Amino acid sequence: MITKTKNNCIKINHTKRCILCGLNTASDTPVCHECLADLPWIGTACQRCANPTVTGKLSRVICPTCQKKPPPFDQVIAPFEYRFPVDQLIQLAKFNGQAHLLNSLAELLSLQLQDKTMPELIIPVPLHQKRLQERQYNQAALLAKKIARNLDIPFNNRLLIKTENTPHQAELDRKARRKNLRNSFHCIGSPPVSVAVVDDVMTTGTTAAEISRVLKAAGCQKVYIWIIARTAKELHLF
Repeated sequence: MITKTKNNCIKINHTKRCILCGLNTASDTPVCHECLADLPWIGTACQRCANPTVTGKLSRVICPTCQKKPPPFDQVIAPFEYRFPVDQLIQLAKFNGQAHLLNSLAELLSLQLQDKTMPELIIPVPLHQKRLQERQYNQAALLAKKIARNLDIPFNNRLLIKTENTPHQAELDRKARRKNLRNSFHCIGSPPVSVAVVDDVMTTGTTAAEISRVLKAAGCQKVYIWIIARTAKELHLF
């Protein structure tokens, strides 16, 4: 069991069986050591947007997209690429009612955050009320609440709301994604100096960029994006 206190703290509950192979695990994670090694970990990635790169030996690199036009968020943290078996776990948790898997995914992300700069507040990417009623739960909120508890950081599910029931981003091309989300998020009240926004997957970064713009317009100075998985595709944020 791993336990730290206050600054940079984390509390991980031991899971007896691996969520992937079902075998008993002596690991402090919900995945056994063997399966853990087989997960699609991101190696070298852009230090701003976490886009996986092929630059190999470089430990700190900013991708061409972020160099040309830096995104409004300050840093994305993502332990995994969005591919098997992480993509399947997320799909099951998100669309097949297996929300219990979110606790395990949150623990894996929490472990990756131990040495990172901690924000003053953790919030989820919000769902529109109609979408929330259809799905019954917001997977980002469940992830964020678990991570906030693990890291002993305040959690707020009401600071950011989505006022427009926009079409699914996956159904749209890059240009339409930006237009689709414009002015669809609103910040209620004044955010603290630093905020971490939690979601399950990041593809183009459009949602993260729009939320970051809204938070910074409301007075937030640092916005971190914490996600489970990142698609390994070229980014077009703007």
